[in-house]
Amino acid sequence: MTTHSESRLQASDGLMLHVHSWYPDTDGDTDIPLRAVVAIVHGMGEHGGRYARLAAHFASLGIATVTYDLRGHGRSEGSRVYVNRFDEYLNDTEIFLTHVRTTFGPTPLFLLGHSMGGAIAALYTITRAPANVSGLMLSSPALAPGEPVAPWMVKAGRWVSRWLPKVPVFKIDPAAIARDKTVVDAAKKDPLNAYRGTPARTAAELLDAMARIHANADALHLPLYVFHGTADRLTAPWASEQFHGNAGSQDKTLRLYPGHFHETLNDLDREKVIDELTYWLLAHVPETAATKRKHPQPMTHEPLMSETSQAKPAFGTHHSH
Repeated sequence: MTTHSESRLQASDGLMLHVHSWYPDTDGDTDIPLRAVVAIVHGMGEHGGRYARLAAHFASLGIATVTYDLRGHGRSEGSRVYVNRFDEYLNDTEIFLTHVRTTFGPTPLFLLGHSMGGAIAALYTITRAPANVSGLMLSSPALAPGEPVAPWMVKAGRWVSRWLPKVPVFKIDPAAIARDKTVVDAAKKDPLNAYRGTPARTAAELLDAMARIHANADALHLPLYVFHGTADRLTAPWASEQFHGNAGSQDKTLRLYPGHFHETLNDLDREKVIDELTYWLLAHVPETAATKRKHPQPMTHEPLMSETSQAKPAFGTHHSH
């Protein structure tokens, strides 16, 4: 069984951020072994609720999952997909991880970032050097655009970002997220997804963040797992290879999946991707972590709802940009 709850956290500037928590449960027995907790930072235009199936899979293995809707995404407050400064994402992630640590105590904590969430997670761990994070997992991280951007376009985009920051400069094509049509159709129909246009300021801030990440890759020393589809048109697989090669981590792994689109965790053959991610994760959980302990009560901030559903090891849709 998997227990799911939703709550809210307040960002440093007052915005309310929506939080999802999934943790293992048993039939009426709350004294269960909890092996680890995975904190997820989702991608541009999507929301944390898309990770429910992945969370159910983790729960079946005694792993809790917590994610939050980025500001301007999903059920969180803020202008849609807009950020004034990229560091606002880092500040929100700091508050989110503090909440996770408070909720789950000494349980080994792993950070998983997808696409722009991968850029957020990477830059956060590089610049903030967080304590008590056992590993960093990056899914198709946004470390370079999937297709080359002409210098004049970058220059024009920065001008627009300065003077017309909320003007949309590009749209995410849902067809590029996966080869599985059911995944694409579900993403299009999801009212919480926002693919209609990325504001100029958000785009410019993301480009700057990419440069900062590559310039400081050697400052990362956490165990690192990077995975990317070679046919990704939204974020560049070569940039994942470059970052992996330059990262200061002594323990680092790169997985490239031939022909896979942007959302490898949702694409065809996703079971293999999830199996290999799970194998790496479990290999980095200390043996002493799986102990009997009371399951956490993560709804410590304005509880909204709670429900219990049967955890299924089958994998479904849970991801985007």
